Amino acid sequence: MYKWLKDIAQWRIKDTIYLSVVFSWDLDKALRIQEQLKLKVVVGGPAAKLAGIQPDDPLPFSPLQFHNPLATFTTRGCPNACKFCAVPKIEGGLKELPTWEIKPVICDNNLLAASQKHFDRVIDSLKPLPYVDFNQGVDAYLFTDHHARRMAELKAVCVRFAFDSVNDETAVMDAIARARAHGLKDIGVYVLFGFKDTPEDARYRLERIRSLGVRPNPMRYQPLSCAVKNSFVEEGWTKKELEDTERYYARLRYLEHIPFEDYRYGNYTNQELLVGIS
Repeated sequence: MYKWLKDIAQWRIKDTIYLSVVFSWDLDKALRIQEQLKLKVVVGGPAAKLAGIQPDDPLPFSPLQFHNPLATFTTRGCPNACKFCAVPKIEGGLKELPTWEIKPVICDNNLLAASQKHFDRVIDSLKPLPYVDFNQGVDAYLFTDHHARRMAELKAVCVRFAFDSVNDETAVMDAIARARAHGLKDIGVYVLFGFKDTPEDARYRLERIRSLGVRPNPMRYQPLSCAVKNSFVEEGWTKKELEDTERYYARLRYLEHIPFEDYRYGNYTNQELLVGIS
C-alpha cells in the first residue's frame, strides 16, 4: 500500500508554490519556506487552519492526493468532541459528501456516524477494489453487525479501531469480536497514550490488544499546538517512559520475543532483534 507522506506536501502551479501542512510541528518550516522563496507561496492544510492561518488562495486540487494518492474521504468532520483531536475544531460536525473519489484508503474520521444509506453506498462503491483499508479508525461504539457484515463483502479489507481510554475496553473488545465473527481478519487498533493516563494504564491497554493476537498501533499524544514533536510529557510519565513505550510497541514485529520489562532502547544489536522474525 502506498505510504503516507509524513512531511509537508508541496506542488507548483505556474509561479505559485502550494504547501499543505498536516502537523503543527511542521508549520514553522512551511512559514520559513514562504518567507525565503521568491515565488508566491501559499500555506494551507489542517495545521495552518488550526493556527488561524488563512491562505490568500484556496489550495487547488485535494491536498490528500499529495499526502497519499490512494486515500479518499466520503465524509468530513465528526460529531464527537474528543479533547485530544483537532477534527471538530478544523472540520466541525459530520457531513456526508454526495460524491467522492473511489480509492482504497478510507480516511473518514467517523464513517459509522453517517447514515446507513451513506455507509451502504460507500461499501457498494468499494466492491471493485482489490483491497480496502478503513484507515482512520472505526468507532467501536457504533460498530454493528450490519457494518461488519457489509465490510466483509469487500476484498482484503482492513478495519481499524481506537482504544483511547480504559473506559473504552468493553466497546473495543466487543467490536473486535464482532469483526472476527463476520470473517474480518485484518484488524488494527490505535492505542492513544500519554494523554490523561499513566504508564500502567497505557501498558494495560497495549497488552490487552496484544493478548488478542493483534499488534497495537501506539499513538503518542501530541498537543494540538505542539511546535516540537514529542516534546510534551504528561504528568506521571517520564520522557524515557514515553519513548520506550512508543519504540517497543511500534516495533513488535521485531521485538515480540522480548518482554517489555526487559526492553531498553540501545541494549539490543540488530542481530538480536532479528531473532524475533527468523
